[in-house]
Amino acid sequence: MVEYNSRMERRRAMQKQKNKNAQHGQKPNPTKKNRKKGFKRVALICLLLFLFFILASMITVFAIIKNAPALDPKMLKDPISSQIMDKNGKMATNVFNGNNRTYSDIDKIPKNVQNAFISTEDARFYQHFGIDPYRIGGAVVAQFKKGFGSEGASTITQQVVRNSFLTQKKQMTRKIQEAYLAIKLEQKYTKKQILEMYLNKIYLGAGATYGVSNASKLYFGKNIQDVNLPQAAMLAAMTRNPGYYDPLRQPKHAKQRRDLVLDLMVQHQAISKEEAEKAKEVSIKEMTKGHAKVKQNKTKYSAYVDYLYKELVEDKKVISANDFYNGGLKIYTSLDPAIQSRVEEVLDNENNFPGVKHNFQAGISIVDTKTGSIQAIGGARNYVKGNFNYATSDSNNIGSTAKPIIDYGPAVEYMHWATNHTVDDTAAEAHYSGGQSFGNWNSTFEGPMTMRRALARSRNVPAVQTLKILKDQVGDAKIKQFTKKLGIPLDTVYETYGIGAFGVSPLQLAGAYATFGNNGNYNQPYAAIKIEYPDGQIQDLDHVQHVAMHDYTAYMITDMLKDVVTSGTGTNANLPGVPLAGKTGTQNVPEEIVKKYNLSSYEERNGAISSWFVGYTTKYTASIWTGYSNSNDKNAGHVLIGEEQHYNQNLFKYIMSGFMQGSQDFKRPHSVIDIGGGELAVRGTQSEVRKEVEKDKDEAKKVDSPTGLNAQYNEASKVVSIQWNYDDDATFIVKQDGGPSTSTSNKQVTVQNVTPGRTYTFTVTAKTEDGLSKPASVAIKIPQAATTNPNENSNNQENNRNSNTNNNGNANNNGNNSNNGNTNNNENTNSNGNTDNSNRNNGNNPNNNQNTNENTNTTDDSNTSANNDKPTNGTEDENQSQTQNQNDKKDDSNKQEKDQKDNNQ
Repeated sequence: MVEYNSRMERRRAMQKQKNKNAQHGQKPNPTKKNRKKGFKRVALICLLLFLFFILASMITVFAIIKNAPALDPKMLKDPISSQIMDKNGKMATNVFNGNNRTYSDIDKIPKNVQNAFISTEDARFYQHFGIDPYRIGGAVVAQFKKGFGSEGASTITQQVVRNSFLTQKKQMTRKIQEAYLAIKLEQKYTKKQILEMYLNKIYLGAGATYGVSNASKLYFGKNIQDVNLPQAAMLAAMTRNPGYYDPLRQPKHAKQRRDLVLDLMVQHQAISKEEAEKAKEVSIKEMTKGHAKVKQNKTKYSAYVDYLYKELVEDKKVISANDFYNGGLKIYTSLDPAIQSRVEEVLDNENNFPGVKHNFQAGISIVDTKTGSIQAIGGARNYVKGNFNYATSDSNNIGSTAKPIIDYGPAVEYMHWATNHTVDDTAAEAHYSGGQSFGNWNSTFEGPMTMRRALARSRNVPAVQTLKILKDQVGDAKIKQFTKKLGIPLDTVYETYGIGAFGVSPLQLAGAYATFGNNGNYNQPYAAIKIEYPDGQIQDLDHVQHVAMHDYTAYMITDMLKDVVTSGTGTNANLPGVPLAGKTGTQNVPEEIVKKYNLSSYEERNGAISSWFVGYTTKYTASIWTGYSNSNDKNAGHVLIGEEQHYNQNLFKYIMSGFMQGSQDFKRPHSVIDIGGGELAVRGTQSEVRKEVEKDKDEAKKVDSPTGLNAQYNEASKVVSIQWNYDDDATFIVKQDGGPSTSTSNKQVTVQNVTPGRTYTFTVTAKTEDGLSKPASVAIKIPQAATTNPNENSNNQENNRNSNTNNNGNANNNGNNSNNGNTNNNENTNSNGNTDNSNRNNGNNPNNNQNTNENTNTTDDSNTSANNDKPTNGTEDENQSQTQNQNDKKDDSNKQEKDQKDNNQ
């Protein structure tokens, strides 16, 4: 290796080597200096990008801070009421109740209460300047691990700012403004003043209880200055989730959280370990024995507001409870003040419920049929804030209102049943697969009937029969998929579900039925449309919507349900001149209710513990439940008797008669065809083929039949020649003995391989642009051949006669069944023992349909007139009292009994 005496010599040598390389055309290798220049360039770019990011962030933060609200001293102490806006954008009501607030000076709040909240919410409260960098660092780490908002870093000061000026929404803009205002608040007020604001603003549950003074009176029946250590810890324990840690309603959860607060107080040296252990020995029951009952207030639109709280705070978790009551929000809703007021007026008027006991109750949900927006909610009679809301409770079985949802809806959707499809109301079908029997309300059976009639008269046996067929041919998965799309998820499908042995709320049921009235489009019922925050931000709220079924299913179910209110079980709800569809339902008395209240045999046989009516037009859908609330009062009622079971229909009429006038009729989609007599079928199905056959028979009168039809037999060639005359151009359909047809444009045909000794009948029908003619027919007997075996000929003749009889039998049955489900026709068909077979044969062989057209042409008109035999004043054909403890299968008996129990509230 060459050694250099100086740095200069090394440079000269390197330059000399470069020159030499250049003379030979060689490029110099990159030097370390060039590489360093590249690194510096990259570092400079990164630095510039970082500075640009910092500058952009500063500009953004500055803009956010500039838009932050001012520190208004009045807002720091006074509550900010949230407003509920109606569908017209006008204020409907305020959700704040000023009577639920009492302001207490910090000197009157015990040290144990102050320390309990500081230990739980902000242990470094007296050390930070409004924001806590240590907590922020821990929260940042949590963001990377669990996502934004997973762990809070808010100090007590920040919570005061949030509860006074901002919202609970976890958003970067809000966090920046919150931090900025918290620093300003610390500069303007002392720690003592800030803690006082906090302890008087904190939300502590029970609907609208704010501040430790009000909470101590509610939960312990004490003034705040008299609260002891375990009670102080309990108040601090509720801040995270007041409902979940409510000591009156959730004592187990409350104790666990209270004891954790006591441990935190020990950890931060607020109390000794001995004090904490002694406090833990105090039970929740002992600690709350002096609690006061929550004052119930009759406020405007209470049931609707209570549901709105449930939707936004509990279900969708869009805002916090504190925001809802104390956030200064404008919550825009779909509330219709006119309908809501009418609902409350009708429910609170005792004259609408003659003869009922004091605990008779009702729940009403009304939605917009097209959008699913909730127009009104009637939570109960004389509803006050916080009451049990029967409109949103799913504790009662829905009875026969389930039939369109789980029986006939899927039958039309998946199996394309026409409205005149024949179902059986017979003793043979009145049992579950496990062998248990059930029946109809009057213990009678009406025999074969159309699906339309079975639904209008609410017969139980055909409904369960339909569900059995669905389970066998379509499968449980498809049935569950259908109900789930209607907002009614089911874990399994028991046969008893066919008559409603499962619970759904009136609000859910309104959403499901509105789908039938909305061309099969489902909208999950919703009350809130958007939220306007105090800083002017607008949050639009989405709701679930999707296509739940084909439009033909929705329309055909709706058309059948019209019969319920005009001539079936829901005539009390009928609104003359209004295109209205609806369904009734009852839940009869289970054995445990009979034993619990010592009911008489009459009450057991004729009573019901729930009664339902759902009615809808193209404008609104209303779902109404009535029944008795649970009560051990000796003067209380327990079962609905007689006319009480129809009060829900009366309520529907009283409420909706003024709002459903002017509703447009349901428009029939292209996918549905009229098959005569008011009956409907899905276009492109076998039902449509029968309809086209009927149409062809009507048009046949306009087309001339062939004339001069004759048949001759050539004994030598054993061939029959058939000839006829016809003046116009036509195609001719030729049939032999009603069997398969052949078409020809000629005016003659030959038939070979005929059997000696047999008589043949041939028909010829002309087909033109105007339709089909009536068939012309001719018969010819083939002479007996001397060499033919007599026995063989006899057998052939008998076989041919049997075949011909079966074809005609199928054709006649198909002719009867293709008419509008006439009960007499069905009985005639049953006498031949061939109803089901004829339906299946005709479904698979179009030739049979054509045969039907010709062979039944002279009798169809006489059958048509009797097809719409419906009751003029029906009674609910529901006998769930016989089904409440019945199963699908023996293995499921325990589950079935559980499903059948009454959960009436």
